[in-house]
Amino acid sequence: MTDTPVILSTLGDAGGVGPELVARTLDHPEITRGCKRVIAGHPRIFDMGREVAGVATDLPRFTDIEAAIASPDPVVFYHFDTLHYGDIDVGKTSAQAGLADYQIGCHAADLSAAGLIDAFVWAPVNKASIHKAGHHYEGYKAGIADYMGFAERSTEINTIGHLWTTRVTSHIPISAIAGAISEDAIFDVLTYFDRELRRFGYADPRIAVSGLNPHNGDEGAFGREEIDIIAPAIEKAKARGLNVAGPYPADTIFLTVQDEGIPAVLSMYHDQCQIATKLMGFDDGVTYFGGLPFILATPAHGTAFDIAGQGKARPNAILKAHELARRAALTAKGLPLGEGEAA
Repeated sequence: MTDTPVILSTLGDAGGVGPELVARTLDHPEITRGCKRVIAGHPRIFDMGREVAGVATDLPRFTDIEAAIASPDPVVFYHFDTLHYGDIDVGKTSAQAGLADYQIGCHAADLSAAGLIDAFVWAPVNKASIHKAGHHYEGYKAGIADYMGFAERSTEINTIGHLWTTRVTSHIPISAIAGAISEDAIFDVLTYFDRELRRFGYADPRIAVSGLNPHNGDEGAFGREEIDIIAPAIEKAKARGLNVAGPYPADTIFLTVQDEGIPAVLSMYHDQCQIATKLMGFDDGVTYFGGLPFILATPAHGTAFDIAGQGKARPNAILKAHELARRAALTAKGLPLGEGEAA
């Protein structure tokens, strides 16, 4: 692996806004300052994105990944030639788009294992497309982890800059949530969350923990999870030195963290945190996976099929995803972030 961190960047679902968003990032070289960026995918999809975005900038193109990395250009395009596309129906899911996304995710894992890349930023992919391709995972990250044989806990973290959230359960049915919550699971996620927040400069990160039931169950009147599971997990985390508080009622926890300046929230399930964070910063949201052997980040929004191909997609989130990956990759190598940037 080179001294300069290498960030692999992909185009996302070919029917969505990803190719357009990636094209728009070409006008923002600062997002990978101090790193080498390799945009990987099929040149036809890349050119389609440039046309939709109205971006004339092109890149040096390579069919060999090592040659792409070794080139002196800070940003290059790597034609991952196992990707095959027929006609792309913009605005719709497809098995061919899902298969391409899955294949390039696995390729990124192989490149990481070979020491060739430090971080992976993917433009929005679509679970339905990936499922149509025959790969039935809870999410894209889960498919990559399974391919790598990585079984340790890796919780999805979302950030809009000043606020970080994660959850005990993620992409599972509502009916399965209560049964998936345990004291050990909450403690494990708190431990992991604390570690990742420290990676981004929080010396003693404060984490607010949400309850599960309305009004925290009103002392067990309609649910005992707060009493029997969540509160004991919080006490266990405190005993280990974590700066944790709660449980707070889910309908007011984000008011509390705003008023008290708490930077992080642990929710019990997906929509408890995602509704709030997307309302507070939809265009700026980034999803980060810090527990895997290499750094993964993506915009928190989806493929936006309703506006795909129309030149309307805003690049805020994908720019922030690259910036987050840049900071993590530089920090992992012990390299300076740049003048005026906090660790």
